[in-house]
Amino acid sequence: MPSRVVVVAVVLFAASALRAADPAPWWDAEVESALTGAKDNRKELEQALRAVPPEQRKGMAFLIANMPDADRAALKAEFLLTNVDLAYKARNETRWGKDVPEELFLNDVLPYANVDEKRDAWRKEFYELCMPMVKDCKTPTEAVQALNAELFKKLKLGYSTQRRAPNQSPKESIEQGKASCTGLSIVLSDACRSVGIPARLVGTPLWVDKRGNHTWVEIWDRGWHFTGACEPDPAGLDRGWFVGAAAQAKKDEPQHAIYAASFKKSSQHFPLVWAPRNHGVPGENVTDHYARKAAPDAKAETAKSESALKELRAALEAKPAALADLANKPFAKIPLTKADAATARQLLWDAHAATIKTDRAAEIKDRVIKEDKLEMPFSYKTFGAKPKDGRSLWISMHGGGNAPKQVNDGQWENQKKLYTVEEGIYLAPRAPTNTWNLWHEAHIDRMFARLIEDLIVLEDVNPNRVYVLGYSAGGDGVYQLAPRMADHWAGAAMMAGHPNGVPLLSLRNVPFALQVGGNDSAYNRNKVGKEYGEQLDKLQKDDPKGYEHFVKIHKGKPHWMGLEDKVALPWMAKFTRNPVPEKVVWKQTGAPHDRSYWLAVPKSEAKGDSLVVATRAGQTVEIATAEKVSKLIVRFDDRTADLDKPVEVKQGGKTLFAGIAPRTVGTLVKTLAGRGDPGLVFDAEVEVELPEKK
Repeated sequence: MPSRVVVVAVVLFAASALRAADPAPWWDAEVESALTGAKDNRKELEQALRAVPPEQRKGMAFLIANMPDADRAALKAEFLLTNVDLAYKARNETRWGKDVPEELFLNDVLPYANVDEKRDAWRKEFYELCMPMVKDCKTPTEAVQALNAELFKKLKLGYSTQRRAPNQSPKESIEQGKASCTGLSIVLSDACRSVGIPARLVGTPLWVDKRGNHTWVEIWDRGWHFTGACEPDPAGLDRGWFVGAAAQAKKDEPQHAIYAASFKKSSQHFPLVWAPRNHGVPGENVTDHYARKAAPDAKAETAKSESALKELRAALEAKPAALADLANKPFAKIPLTKADAATARQLLWDAHAATIKTDRAAEIKDRVIKEDKLEMPFSYKTFGAKPKDGRSLWISMHGGGNAPKQVNDGQWENQKKLYTVEEGIYLAPRAPTNTWNLWHEAHIDRMFARLIEDLIVLEDVNPNRVYVLGYSAGGDGVYQLAPRMADHWAGAAMMAGHPNGVPLLSLRNVPFALQVGGNDSAYNRNKVGKEYGEQLDKLQKDDPKGYEHFVKIHKGKPHWMGLEDKVALPWMAKFTRNPVPEKVVWKQTGAPHDRSYWLAVPKSEAKGDSLVVATRAGQTVEIATAEKVSKLIVRFDDRTADLDKPVEVKQGGKTLFAGIAPRTVGTLVKTLAGRGDPGLVFDAEVEVELPEKK
């Protein structure tokens, strides 16, 4: 097999020969300007541009357009081609590569250098060394932890003040076995980039207490996270000896601010303490990610929290007409300590449960949920012993639909005894109407939510083990309700229904069983069922941690599958809802909702066909997609973040919010009221403005 050098030489020769036949280069004016500035080295850079494969052209153009003048005058085509080729190779081979936004790949994976270090051809050696270290890692965070723990031992490299220079290249540091914090950070950053993880140097010219400077590394895993190079913390990222000092940084004092290095040109520079007159390394002031706001007196804050809790107790003892009314009281806006927030949460839940027992017990006893003139009767039977964490609940919807009342009544009677479960409450409701869409009219969402809220209190239902299923028209309802009420369900099972065009995006965290008879050709149920199964296959392929599903087209079976479909129930029973998943996909369909898991919108802005995709990792929430949404509410509690530290909400690399999200009675009340789900009560929230996409 020919060597890389020979292959590159052949490609360069071919590119040179084709130059006359390609008078209209594909690169833009910015790149052409960079080539002009390269003067004597233009030929090398142009050869690199012409030889790079089409799928890598954007990366090569980015490097040439943004590289420092010294690099533009010196770097060879082979150096650039090898660097670009291996960067794309790592992107394609790693589990996380496809999830890295292109902007971050270009600026924080593709570059061959971090600051002003010597330009080594490090990427091939690091690719071969580091790929085996991360082969079993599932996330960038796991990979960085593995690299930080193993790489420096393998290289026999450590910190030393006896190193020759602070800004050594990887090769220089490895040869000496010694490096400064900057040299170590360059090695770790390059190692991360070699396996497709966005990484950048971060540092401060001088700590506030004037103890000196420091450099560390930030890596991107659904948000920027930091770690000390050659200083792995077994507890994870965003930890280190310098956290306290970084918290004292001052954004508006350049000497005491914190900066992240960038390859892309910017209006700000990354300060080089070893070369203070060199302003040629682009940078970004990221002090807000680390610095604490001016902290008020801790005792005073604790006293305010205790006072708010005292006022909450008094307000609850006064028996308010509705818990929701407390959200606007002055004490509800006072920040709470973690301990006081936990106490407030329990007080509010106890008050809520007492209200349900007083005001709603009759509707469970009478087996009917009412809304204006509509009534939804229901029947239920309990199976098995009650688990310590509460019973499971199985809501089973009957068929029928656009038929006379007596037909739908008969379908309800059949549904009552159609399935059994090993443990839990098997509940069969009777649809309030006899319309074709009897299980997905807007009132169904509200009635089911009320029913679940009642049963959590009155029958000790575990809110993380609520399942929905249905046959025929009931299956139509499952197709619709499973995604639009996604945060209610631990699982959903559709039997012999039709989706009526509903998208499945919101099922990301809802295990979904889909079954239909192979001969059930009415309304093309069999054909459409197969197509929707294929949609679920693709969704899971693109997002392997989500879209758990079970699909079976029962060969030879008509609309009635002879109870072969009952296999869905034990399959669903294996799953439990996670009320705070790391990723939420929220596509509004049918009746719009104002909340889903830890996301929400103002009630007045809940609208159909909107889409939000958001992920959380550590202290950071990244909004990947926001369509037809102008304001988004992100909710937190101590399951999702350390609320004693700043949190960050970002979109497309832009920070929309950074700071402390205070725990308050107001947020606890707001998230409890109207939902009555203890798993979806949150302590804190922040609202961000989003550029609306139309």
